[in-house]
Formats: sequence, structure tokens, C-alpha cells
Amino acid sequence: MPMKWRNPNHSVRKMTALPSIMGRIAASIGLELFLHPHELIAGGITGISAMVSFHTEKHFGVLLFVFNLPLLLLYAFLGHRPVVMKVLPGLLSFSGSAFLLAPLPGVSGEPVIAALGGGLCLGVGAGLAVKSGGLLDSLGLEKYDHVRPPAIMLSSQAVPMEYLLLICHGAVLVSAGILMGWERTMYSALACLAAYETSALMLYGLRRTVWITASNPEGIRYEIKRRICLDAGNTTESNADMNRLQNDLQYKIHILDIPRFKAIIKQIDPQAEVIFIYRPISDLSNHRNGENKYLKDKEP
Repeated sequence: MPMKWRNPNHSVRKMTALPSIMGRIAASIGLELFLHPHELIAGGITGISAMVSFHTEKHFGVLLFVFNLPLLLLYAFLGHRPVVMKVLPGLLSFSGSAFLLAPLPGVSGEPVIAALGGGLCLGVGAGLAVKSGGLLDSLGLEKYDHVRPPAIMLSSQAVPMEYLLLICHGAVLVSAGILMGWERTMYSALACLAAYETSALMLYGLRRTVWITASNPEGIRYEIKRRICLDAGNTTESNADMNRLQNDLQYKIHILDIPRFKAIIKQIDPQAEVIFIYRPISDLSNHRNGENKYLKDKEP
């Protein structure tokens, strides 16, 4: 009896699709059961769709799909077509679940609780979407997704996508203040902040990898060991890209210790270069030259 060949990528796609769909459902719960009953919004295309829905009584789920689709096609035109095609099913599940949850009553009558709960659900949804290779909102603030280009050329100058997204989110909140009142906008800003921090926690965890180039590495090593009780790690040959930077010290540090960590380095060696890595070191092998600057934040 002949054996059937099974594509090994099929199970991988299923494992990737499940958290993506779960993330979209979590985001829909945050919007329809927490934010929208109080006429609060999130940022990006999600917030624009909500404002239009509040003032036209059109279904939010339909507007969400219609407004996201042109930007996804733009990203596809800019060279990210294969990944964008993976985002469309998630967008459909996001819009569909929002459409189904819209008739349900709100969970909380307090706007503060609604803002925090909605932001938490949105952050979980955004984190799951990006970790599965997708995107929750085409104008979302999540870093290092695989859908959007890192920068866009405007008048012969490359403008980082992160700056454009911040401007868009600010414009959405200002428009919300004019159209819906500033009190609701303040609660909406609280929801956006909660969503951003929650998604960062989902994507990066509680620890950051830090690389230090210093003229006095032993002094820094001693003080960090004495004050924070952290030992420096050693570079390995597999980290060829980072070794080219000739980093002297490597740490994995908790996010709550970052202020003290920076203060110690600035006191011991003000000229030291500190690089915070927001992806696993193994991911750096897929990025070369100019792309690396979007994977790390430098502290002079």
C-alpha cells in the first residue's frame, strides 16, 4: 500500500494560524465588550474604524476590513506580498469576531476599568498576531513585524515607519478629542498605553539582552555584579554579526533593573555604547547590514 506524502509545513501553518486567530478574538473582545460600549477607541485603523462607526452607525467589523485592506495592498506593493497574504485570513477573523460580538453588552460600567481591560485584550491580541507572523492593525505600534517595511521614502529621504505610525496615532487621538470630547479621549489614550505595554510584554518578555562596548569593561562588570548581582555572559562564535561590533560584555537584564543598569554604566564609563536587543540573538542571522539598525536600540 503506497504511503501518502505529508507536507511538514502544513502542521507548522496550523500551529501558526491558531494563536493568530486567538489573538484576533481577544482583540475583538477588548473592543466590543470593553471599549466600544463607552465609545472609547484604540489607535490606528482600529480607532478610525470605531470613530466612523460611532458617527455613521455602520458595522465596525465591516469598516475594519475595508480600511485595513488598502494599506495591506500598499505593503504588498512595497515588496511584502507573501506575508500580507498570510495576514488577510487573520483580518477576516478579526472583523468577523467583532461583528459577532457587537450585540453583546459591555462588561464594565466604569470607563477606567473598561479602558484597562480593553487595552489588555488588545495588547494580548497584537502580541499573538505579531508572534505568529501577522499584524493586528496595519497602523499598529508593534515593533519588528514582518509585514510593514522598516522605512518609507518621502521626498528622497527614508522616514522610519515607527515615526509615521506615531504621527498617525497622535492624529487619531486628536481627532477623537475634537469629535467625541477630551474626557473619552483620555480614557482612550489609557487604553492605547495599556495595549502597547501588554503587546511589548507578549513580544519581548520581562528581560532584555544588552551588549556593552566600553573602555573600562572590568569596572562595569564589577559594579553591576556588586549592585545588581548580575554576571556578564560571554560572546559565542555563533553570534558572528554581533561579534563584528566587538562588544565586551553581554547581559540579560530585567526591565525593572534597566534604569539602575544605565546609571551604573554612565557613572563608570560615560562613553560606553549600550545596545538593547529586542529580538532573540538567533534572529539576527536573518538580517544584515542596514536592516540591523531596526532590531536594536542604542544608548550612547
